[in-house]
Amino acid sequence: MADDVRRTIALLHRRAGFGLAPGELDAGVGDGVDATIDRLVDPDNHGVPPVTDPWDGLDLSLPDGLTPDATPDQRKAAQQQLRQQGLRAIDAWLTHLVTTPRPLEDWMVWFWHGHLVSGLDKVKVPAMMVQQLRTFRSLAFAPFATLLRAATVDPAMLVYLDGDTSTGTQPNENYGRELLELFSLGIGNYGEDDVKAGARALTGWTVVRRTIEARFAPARHDDAPQHYLGRDGVHDVDSVIAAVVAQPACAHFIAAKLAHAVLGPDIDDHLVDDLAAGYASSGLDTRVLVRSVLRALADGRGSDLVLAPVPWLVAAQRATGATLSSDARLRGLRAAGQLPMYPPNVAGWPSGTAWFGASTVVARYDFASALATAAPADNPVIVAARNGDVDALADALGRPEGFSDATRAALAGVHGDATSTAALALASPDLALA
Repeated sequence: MADDVRRTIALLHRRAGFGLAPGELDAGVGDGVDATIDRLVDPDNHGVPPVTDPWDGLDLSLPDGLTPDATPDQRKAAQQQLRQQGLRAIDAWLTHLVTTPRPLEDWMVWFWHGHLVSGLDKVKVPAMMVQQLRTFRSLAFAPFATLLRAATVDPAMLVYLDGDTSTGTQPNENYGRELLELFSLGIGNYGEDDVKAGARALTGWTVVRRTIEARFAPARHDDAPQHYLGRDGVHDVDSVIAAVVAQPACAHFIAAKLAHAVLGPDIDDHLVDDLAAGYASSGLDTRVLVRSVLRALADGRGSDLVLAPVPWLVAAQRATGATLSSDARLRGLRAAGQLPMYPPNVAGWPSGTAWFGASTVVARYDFASALATAAPADNPVIVAARNGDVDALADALGRPEGFSDATRAALAGVHGDATSTAALALASPDLALA
């Protein structure tokens, strides 16, 4: 029974919490599964102090060279400054994830970043992306309607999907389409007329770049009542969001997205139906959904899940206590195909076996070698590797169930080299699976 508790708590943290630092698994076993879920889902009411803002102290102010009268050289310098700001903001976020005492809350920010997608490649201004992530943090467990409304008028989103250029006379349908297709309902649950009507109702929002503020300009808005998702009279952001979340498909779409992100791609359809029903009856209370998903995971209802590069790297750093230079970390994640704030498109990053591609596998090996080299000599991962204790090594890496036979055989061939043993364990297929 104790082994089952240990495996379950490790699994909860691998799937929805970026892994475990030394000593955290033992502490979790002492608390038990139910208390661990409570602490993850509701940190405010379970003694977890607030965390420091990851970007506190970073200079994210807009450079002077972005003014209309700037010279080409000034504009080029300003753009370079923005790129550097972006890299520093990403690195600060990654550092925070390695040490956060609120792992699920931060995992939810990561989840929403990959679901309600914006990217620096188009937004350009790191302060906008940081502001969006701060919104996701403050609303990580909020009712979905509240989060979706905030995302709809978020400055980064308005820029990324062209809401800030959408007017009553020339409505842009980009956000109106992705709102329904990717963010809330899914294909087959709306029509082209809904996209057009929603686009008109959402016109009038602009972004003040200098203050990173979204403003509503009535003169740019089409206030004519629209027929939208079966409702009459939809004419603004609030009535659009109300119509979206009232659709039965919304609860199922979000429940399925979160369930597959935590439980894996091959879970039972009936389980998703049950999760969606509970989510709908709660009024789309995300905290209720998250708790139900974690409970299902603890009850053994998950399937295999491939870790994407960012959660894999954060978990590896968390376990080994190793630090990496900003350049090495960002360069490696870019090579692996998952640099935060730079999703490949509005659908976000791929999942599953897409992360077994050659470039990602090579990047994991490079990271594993660097982490094993940089880990403190007294870290449990290095101690177990030095002692040749494969079971202790697996436990220290958050896999108390142990390694597969293939990984054990590979580790046996390293012959006592602690760094090489730790690197091989970190780069093993076992660690790529949550």
